Amino acid sequence: MFILTNFIEKDPGFIVGPISKLLGIIINFVFKFVYMITTEHSLGLTIILFTVIVRLLLIPLNYKQQKSMYIMQKIQPEMKKIQDKYKGNKDPELAKKMQMEMSKLYSKHNYNPLGGCLPIFIQLPIFVALYFIMKNAYLFVTDIGNLYTEIANQLLSNPDYAEVLVPIVTPLVPRGMTIDISQLPDMLKAINKFTPNDWANIQSSLPTLEISSLLEQKSNIEYFFGINLAETVGLSFPKVLLAILSGATTFLSSWVISRKNKSEDPTLKMQQRIMNIVMPLMMTFFTISIPCGVAIYWIVGNIVQIVQQIFLNRYCEKKFAEQGLGTVK
Repeated sequence: MFILTNFIEKDPGFIVGPISKLLGIIINFVFKFVYMITTEHSLGLTIILFTVIVRLLLIPLNYKQQKSMYIMQKIQPEMKKIQDKYKGNKDPELAKKMQMEMSKLYSKHNYNPLGGCLPIFIQLPIFVALYFIMKNAYLFVTDIGNLYTEIANQLLSNPDYAEVLVPIVTPLVPRGMTIDISQLPDMLKAINKFTPNDWANIQSSLPTLEISSLLEQKSNIEYFFGINLAETVGLSFPKVLLAILSGATTFLSSWVISRKNKSEDPTLKMQQRIMNIVMPLMMTFFTISIPCGVAIYWIVGNIVQIVQQIFLNRYCEKKFAEQGLGTVK
């Protein structure tokens, strides 16, 4: 028994776990389709195709979000009148009356203040689940799992594997978990964490081990133009470009959405400008700490959303004008 304590990824939990399994089924299906066409960059292409599918499915919600923005702009003058009417009054009863008048106004125009938030609420669990999937793709994509199993069996069949692997695996072990690399499931966890340098050391230390073709196949799947999709973005080149692109596409996406949502309220205008600056900066720094595969999902999602938003803006200008919601200058 070659037991090492505290190893690899923690369980995703009872909330993220089921979402990860569901998304894993979809990603596995998309991967099989991509893999039939090409083995090169197959995981990266799977993420891109998956992202496009998700964004297309969100079009009805994005339309509702856009409609909510248009209605908001139309009723802003009436909202301001109500707010001015009760401005400076701290009486709880008057505050209730103001809320009632606001509610009547919302009801009259069929406006839901939270109507534009649903796409964000849906995206968040997908984002978190993808984080776990990208860190453990072999658990969700059967072809990757089969490849890992083949590599693991080759390692386990070598009589000297423990002597070579234990020193390599030990530094990877965080606190609070255990692993027995003589067992296939735990060996798969170890394989999932080995770097190219680790594999070079393993092959040089076990010259009879014949896994070069398997490792090449693994690299073809998991690398996307020289970037390992399971690795954290970090600050090293070229992975840091993903963080920069994440911030840039977030800014463009916010700008395309907000340019048709111009408020007359100076406070709201300032808040909008701040958000258009803060959000891209936040996403740039946040992307540094996530897997490259998740970063690609976010970047591609932003690009697709920008294209969608341009067409939605044009469609909504005409459609909402016909419905009497007005146009946005």
